[in-house]
Amino acid sequence: MTKKKNLYSLSIIIPIMDEINSLKKTIKILERIKVKKEYLIIYSQKFTPSIVKKQLLYLKSKHKNLNFFPQKRPFVGGAIDLGIKNSKNKYLAIMAADLETNPYELKNMISMSKKNPQSIISADRWISKKGFSNYGIVKFLANFFFQKLIKLFFSYEILDFTFAYRVYPSKVFEGYKINELRHGFALEMLLIPIKKGYNVVTIPAKWKKRTEGNSSITLQSYISYLKVLFKNI
Repeated sequence: MTKKKNLYSLSIIIPIMDEINSLKKTIKILERIKVKKEYLIIYSQKFTPSIVKKQLLYLKSKHKNLNFFPQKRPFVGGAIDLGIKNSKNKYLAIMAADLETNPYELKNMISMSKKNPQSIISADRWISKKGFSNYGIVKFLANFFFQKLIKLFFSYEILDFTFAYRVYPSKVFEGYKINELRHGFALEMLLIPIKKGYNVVTIPAKWKKRTEGNSSITLQSYISYLKVLFKNI
């Protein structure tokens, strides 16, 4: 039994702009999870302040399993793509530095991943009671109707296609390069594996508005979801 547990290893990819205090809290929580893991922190050369870069050096000195890399391709999709290419473990976790992806939930996602080793484990805000906290009525309605739009074209038993908080077998993205670099990457990273035949297991999750840093989502971000959707119909 111990041998089987030791076979599970996880690369946790976390893009960051300036949410260093939230990142520290995230890592502190994740360190309680007893699994072999590495942290891949992807920062923006242009927008991440020098003081945050110094704090990343400090975090690396405290956590030998933590590495950070300057982003090469733009936007959050570019950061995730770089993290995937630098990952070394058998599974990947995609999450945010700002605590909008609840780090306490990753333990359950890992447990579900161990039970379903060939599947993608996807956090789902729509199957959770009160899955959105301070989301904003406009964003909430836009998300709701976009999920319904996706359902017109895909009959998958998934309610939340746009929340990028997921655990993947690393082999899912072997040789793959993310095309949509804005927020639509989250939809791309679900539709492409599904079309390849991968199963998705959803798990209830709660989203809570960040208290540090600013959201980078714009009108172009919303359009990027539509681009991905219609490209994959």
